[in-house]
Amino acid sequence: MEANRRISDRFRSRYSIVLTQMEASAAPEDLAAARELAVRHPHHAISALTGATAVAPAGTNSPLTFSGDKNLVNALQELFTTTVELEAFLARQAPLAQTAVPIHPSRQARLVPADGPLPYDLVALLWPSTSVGTRRTNEALITGLLPRTAGDGRLQFTVQRAYALVQAGDDTDPWAFSQNLGITLEDQLRSGNLAPTERHHVVTALRDLRRAMLDAGLIWQGFAPRNMFLSNDMIVLIDFEEVVDTATAPARAAECLLWHRIFFADSLTPGEAHEIFANDDGAPRIPDAHALPADPFEKALLAVESVTWGQRRDLLMQSLRLEGRHNRPEQSRDNGTLYGHELGHFWGDFLPVAQEVRLFQQLSRLGDEATLVGCLEAFEAAMEADICRTIRLASTGDDRPAMRTDSLIEVLEATGTAALAEARHSTENWYERLDTDPARLVDDLLFHLGTHVGGVTRAARDTYLVGSAEARDKHQADLMETLRTGLDFLHGREPEQPFLRYADPSALRKSIAQPLPQHGTGFGQVLAEVNDVVARYSIGQGHSRYLAFPDSGNALAALAGHILGPLLNQNLIAVDRSAPSATFVEAQVIEWLRELIGYETAPLTELRGVKDVSGLWTTGGHLSNHIAMLAALGHTFPQARKHGLRALDTQPAVVMAGPIAHYSHSDSAFHLGLGWDAVLSVDAEDGFTTDPKAVDKLLSNPPSGRTPFMVVGVAGNCRTTGLDDLQELADVCRKHGVWFHVDACHGGSLIFNERLKQQHLRGIEQADSVSLDPHKGLFTPYPSSYVLFRQREVLTQFSRHEKTVMEDDCWDLGLITPFLGSRGFESLPTWMLLRHVGRDTLGALVESRQALVRYLERRLDETGLFVRLNDVDFYRLAFVFCPPAIRRAIATLDPAEKKRAAKIVSSYTSRINTALYQAGEVCFDEHSLADLADRVGAGRGTSYTIMAACPGNPLLTQNDLDVAVERLVAEALPLTQAILTEISGNTTPEAPRLSGPAGWNDAE
Repeated sequence: MEANRRISDRFRSRYSIVLTQMEASAAPEDLAAARELAVRHPHHAISALTGATAVAPAGTNSPLTFSGDKNLVNALQELFTTTVELEAFLARQAPLAQTAVPIHPSRQARLVPADGPLPYDLVALLWPSTSVGTRRTNEALITGLLPRTAGDGRLQFTVQRAYALVQAGDDTDPWAFSQNLGITLEDQLRSGNLAPTERHHVVTALRDLRRAMLDAGLIWQGFAPRNMFLSNDMIVLIDFEEVVDTATAPARAAECLLWHRIFFADSLTPGEAHEIFANDDGAPRIPDAHALPADPFEKALLAVESVTWGQRRDLLMQSLRLEGRHNRPEQSRDNGTLYGHELGHFWGDFLPVAQEVRLFQQLSRLGDEATLVGCLEAFEAAMEADICRTIRLASTGDDRPAMRTDSLIEVLEATGTAALAEARHSTENWYERLDTDPARLVDDLLFHLGTHVGGVTRAARDTYLVGSAEARDKHQADLMETLRTGLDFLHGREPEQPFLRYADPSALRKSIAQPLPQHGTGFGQVLAEVNDVVARYSIGQGHSRYLAFPDSGNALAALAGHILGPLLNQNLIAVDRSAPSATFVEAQVIEWLRELIGYETAPLTELRGVKDVSGLWTTGGHLSNHIAMLAALGHTFPQARKHGLRALDTQPAVVMAGPIAHYSHSDSAFHLGLGWDAVLSVDAEDGFTTDPKAVDKLLSNPPSGRTPFMVVGVAGNCRTTGLDDLQELADVCRKHGVWFHVDACHGGSLIFNERLKQQHLRGIEQADSVSLDPHKGLFTPYPSSYVLFRQREVLTQFSRHEKTVMEDDCWDLGLITPFLGSRGFESLPTWMLLRHVGRDTLGALVESRQALVRYLERRLDETGLFVRLNDVDFYRLAFVFCPPAIRRAIATLDPAEKKRAAKIVSSYTSRINTALYQAGEVCFDEHSLADLADRVGAGRGTSYTIMAACPGNPLLTQNDLDVAVERLVAEALPLTQAILTEISGNTTPEAPRLSGPAGWNDAE
């Protein structure tokens, strides 16, 4: 390409880089053809190597109109007469590549080589149709003021008016064809190829032209060396889009005069610039406070709608500094000169305004020239890489013409100018790499800077992130220490360590409250804070005195699964690239649970895909019950899936026993848009179970305007763990064709023991859906819950991808998991628990828990101080402090006084419980409960604040329970006389403030 004068030196280098890279992968025959094309223009060689063919934009085959220079018009009319011919012709032409920076993309500049009827090379540019008349007027104005001679009488100016316009219609922009004038004066001045005398003549000629504009009061905005061509003692001027009259638009004229300095900033020496611009006689004088509408750059930079002239001038002067000549640290490129306006020109034409502003904000504040040059050279490399990319993609289109410049701006903001300059100056063979592969040079720079943001070195990353082989020993030690901290908490580091070191919530907030950490702390210190502040005041649910819930979470395999799951870090949204083995672990767990419930099951190897996966892991019973209700709703009202609830002519309703139902069911109705009044409540039986006859009655005659679609049966309610007659409820639901859901979050553990299952859960296999929580009764840490469905394919209703989800071998669980997208490997603990312990031993552990609660029941009964509100079904005992004397006193009261007495009983019960809890001695649950069997004697259904015991940890001993009862009695016994006195008086205590989900009773 050395002899090809149709491309500038800059573009010759860029085409060489691109073609050299493409040659490496080109077939020999393609390479030979490309080399022949490169003689004509390298653009055609690149198109050949990429296999791209010129495709003209789709257009109408309408006739063209021609105007302008007659000779050119005649030649062009021989080439094409219709729009299609014009567009096809231009699509075959190479982009103009005779400047340092590509022409603005809106001009779509093309080089048309001399061929056929064309006497010389042409340049084709797209002009805005609205500018044609103005251009012609401005050409005449500038022609009229040109000096006869200039440059000490050695040069002349002329306006390029020999052009032809080709237009497809009045409402389209015309193409302007004119003779190719070669290399611009800008590139000639930068190159240093002009002899000193000739260069002097050019400078003085430019001075004379500027003087003529000032004298005439007409300022050509395009007074820039890129719009000038020097040929045979003639300077040819082009592009007259704007000429400003100093009399009518003095501020705009003053602005243009400043822009002229910027246009010439990097192509002149300081002395030459002084020669041209020193004499400002006749230039408008604008007051600094003069207000002007802000241009887009100023709006983005200053966030204003108007600016003063002083602000605009200052911004332009900052640009003048940035876009001037700068000295490089070496002479290897451009004789040691960095051309700032070359960069500014590229930024102005190819960066969005917002990006320009971000870059300007970083560079304009730099005072150190060496730092500025380092940053500018980095952005020069990015520009070269971006232009090379545009060249390579010219045949296919490029929607990111400044991709690496954009990235470098991002990194500059993140790391700062000093870091960018340092990275550039520390890069070896900078100029050699810039001339051979600027893209790789910039990518290396971006990678280095981007991975060292904020001083984050490899050593720092190894401190914070696990995965480097070199740091494994340290990470292993830290994680082992973390595990030791957890085990110390579970086992109790101190003898007789309480289940809780109580601290007032305000004190806890104060100890934990800190400003957002700006700088990190050593891992050992963080772990020490966890131990001293967090773990120290956490509640030990596996402690021998913790009797509130069965959530001991102390199964070895389940704990290991919760540790290992995050380390494996699988995402169960999909199989490929997310969870290849974990997906099938969850599917297997679901099949095992289906088998234990009594649903039809199949070997994992026979499942066809997610359409056969009829259950899923969730975060808890709350979400499991939501999903069950959503499935029932979609099953009964399939039209709602597409059209929503507005498509229904009735209000879907849910039936459940209000006094015992978990709050999650009414929450589900609310969250799913059914409304709280969609919950139809029936009474509970004395044993805190759902009354099947009441359900049957309601289903037989539901309230007007409501259609029950789901009945909730409870296998272990959260207040007393009472167990419904599931078989009878299943029969009622089948009779009325209503979805039957069993909330077995508490009682689900009984499915592991066949005897207890038959005794308490007969009929569960007939439920349409079942929710159960391993984190409640199966010694598994939070969170762990499952919702299972009797019919396969139920979950497919939750996917919009109806065809995909029904395909065999589609295993992406994310398609069938409502409310859950990305999620961890949370089913691993259940899988490991079942594999490690097995059904038989798990069932035995579950049954052994019966002995714990039965023993506690008998020991409390022997004290005579408490009244049980329930008969224990399997592991929860609810009671109040109410010695026999209190019950006898209550029996003598009238109904109003009984209500007051009930509040006193609640108050003392809570007082005892609170004292035990805050002392860390014994933890019982506390919530409200209706006395359905009137065991206290204040009236059936009277609500009390009760204590509840649920000894769920199989490690509890008889002595543990004895000690718990002893401390309970020791706290309660001294209050016997006080409560009797208060009941005999006339005071009414404040109701205790209840907390905890068991007390969130919608029926109260």
